Amino acid sequence: MTEERTAEQLHGADAAASTLGITLVSADASGVELRMTVRDDMLNFGGTCHGGALFHLADTAMSYLSNAGTTTSVATAASIDFVAPAFSGTTLHAVGTTVLAARNAVHDVTIKTAHGEVIAIFRGKTLGLKAASPTAPTKTNPTNG
Repeated sequence: MTEERTAEQLHGADAAASTLGITLVSADASGVELRMTVRDDMLNFGGTCHGGALFHLADTAMSYLSNAGTTTSVATAASIDFVAPAFSGTTLHAVGTTVLAARNAVHDVTIKTAHGEVIAIFRGKTLGLKAASPTAPTKTNPTNG
C-alpha cells in the first residue's frame, strides 16, 4: 500500500516552488491555497510578471491537489488565461480546487491579488498512475540473466 502524503509534505520537498518563493497557505479537502510575491527577477521585458511564473504557481497548486493522498499523478494538459498584469511587489494567491476527482482528474486554479483582482485562470488535467501490483512480474536485466 502506498503511504498517504499531505500537501505540506509535498511542499517541503518542492525545490522548484521554493526557488520562486511559493508558500503554502492552506490545504484541506476543499482545496489548496498558495502565495507568491512577484519579484523583479520574475518580470518580463514589459515590466510585468512573466506568464511562466504565473503558470508555475498555478501548476504547483494542481500538483499538490493531485498528489496529496495515496495517488501519484502526472499532468496531462493545462491551459491558462492571463486576465490582468501583476507587477513587482504584488502578492498573489493561487486558490485551487479539484473539479473532477477521478483517475483522469480536472483541477481549477484562480490567481488573484490580495485585493481580489483576478490575474489568471488555470485549468489542468492529471492522470493518476496505477500502483505496481505486488504480484506483477519484474523486468530482468538481459545482461544479468
